[in-house]
Amino acid sequence: MPTITVSRLFESSPEIAFDVVSDFPNAANFVDGIIKVEMLTPGPVALGTRVRETRIMMGREATEEMEVSIMDRPNQFVVEAFSHGTEYVTSYLMEPNENGTNVTLVFKATPKTFMSKILAALFSKMISTVADLMEKDLIQASIEAKRRAMD
Repeated sequence: MPTITVSRLFESSPEIAFDVVSDFPNAANFVDGIIKVEMLTPGPVALGTRVRETRIMMGREATEEMEVSIMDRPNQFVVEAFSHGTEYVTSYLMEPNENGTNVTLVFKATPKTFMSKILAALFSKMISTVADLMEKDLIQASIEAKRRAMD
């Protein structure tokens, strides 16, 4: 499956942008596709935090368990998951500029089993749909960051 990269300008500081993209406990409040988040690790989101997220993907409910693998506030936030024989890595990179913060989301799915490699070949035709969903998530996160910057 190809890597998906989407970017969006957040009208906020890198710190606020970082706090929004790493805000698992409240994500269902500002990202339409997320219907439920279960924190599996107590305390604030940190390196090693595990979370179970349920969302609507292409009209179906999907639940994935993720773990924070990099937390470098306010520059980078990375979560990883392993599901159905595929390793998923989602990175958020925050780059400040004169208008706020450019946030780049990079999503990479790497099939690790024979069956997941076959399925990846079939699903690669849906890559633009997945990219559109990620773009929508990033737009909604940017709106939340702007709201927080104004508070």
